[in-house]
Amino acid sequence: MKRVLQVAKAVGDAVGRMVPFEVRGVDAKGGDLPFVEVAARGPMRVLYYAPRGERRLKTPIVFAYSLINRYYILDFMPGRSLLETLTERGHPCYVIDWGAATAADRHKTWQDYALGYVGLAVRTACEREGVDQVHLYGYCMGGTMALAYAALRPERVKTFVAMAVPVDFHDDGILSRWTRPEFFNVDAVVDAFGNVPTWLMESGFRFLAPIGNVTKWRDVWKNRDDDDFLQTWRRLEKWSSDNVPFPGEVYRQYIRDTYQTNAFVRGEMHVGGERVDLGAIEVPVLMVLAERDHIVPEPSAMALRDVVGSDEVEVLRYRTGHIGLSTSSRAPTTFWPPISDWLAAHD
Repeated sequence: MKRVLQVAKAVGDAVGRMVPFEVRGVDAKGGDLPFVEVAARGPMRVLYYAPRGERRLKTPIVFAYSLINRYYILDFMPGRSLLETLTERGHPCYVIDWGAATAADRHKTWQDYALGYVGLAVRTACEREGVDQVHLYGYCMGGTMALAYAALRPERVKTFVAMAVPVDFHDDGILSRWTRPEFFNVDAVVDAFGNVPTWLMESGFRFLAPIGNVTKWRDVWKNRDDDDFLQTWRRLEKWSSDNVPFPGEVYRQYIRDTYQTNAFVRGEMHVGGERVDLGAIEVPVLMVLAERDHIVPEPSAMALRDVVGSDEVEVLRYRTGHIGLSTSSRAPTTFWPPISDWLAAHD
């Protein structure tokens, strides 16, 4: 192991000499596309990405990404940006930036986030665009939270896009096994730390694919003369390390009502005293799945099809990983155009 670490350090130093560490547009404030902050509450902001080109569609898209990593994976890099593709095709896009939870946010709940913050983003988009409903676009666990909103406020949602969204948490995935009550005491974690610290979350996800933590350095060395590869690698490394604290009470309910009791998919989860019944979602649903997803196994995501009340559920499967859905070089030509077409057809 000592030798492996020495090699990794040597490769990292070499790459650092070949490529400047600061990559334009990749920082805590966002990606490369211009945006306007149009609303804010607590640590959360709503960011508006305006449509470009000749066409402008009517219904805005509201994005809810995970509370663990930062939203700007949706604008990964020029030529490989989901937001770039959608705005070029005429979609007005509103992105929730959850921000970094502070000690003042440790007692906030699912009601504050799923109804308060998501609700603010939806209202803002509707008021600015002069409409009554939005396309709600959930990605990863942010999609789980967005589903709760859609189930509780279905009148505000025109369609729902679920991209790699966990729904049934009693699957064979590693996260499901790690968080079982006999192995993981969520109360001890939240009571000890308040907000779950970034180092704890990051270390857990790195252990999901431990071999990759070493082989990625091999890949860097093999592609040391490929500027495009190195640029992509640096951006992804910086994003994956740019975690934010997870609000304590939100995390407590998330682990309990999903991974440990599976109350979410069974319709037994309560948010602000209201029961989350996914059957109340009767609008068209588009599910976007990654066949190589080690974070959200396909059975977990596919469970949504069986519990929503919609008569129109379409599934898109792509041969990529969880993050590849928003970073793959094939995404601009293969993954995202069908999503845009589906949304446009329901505009």
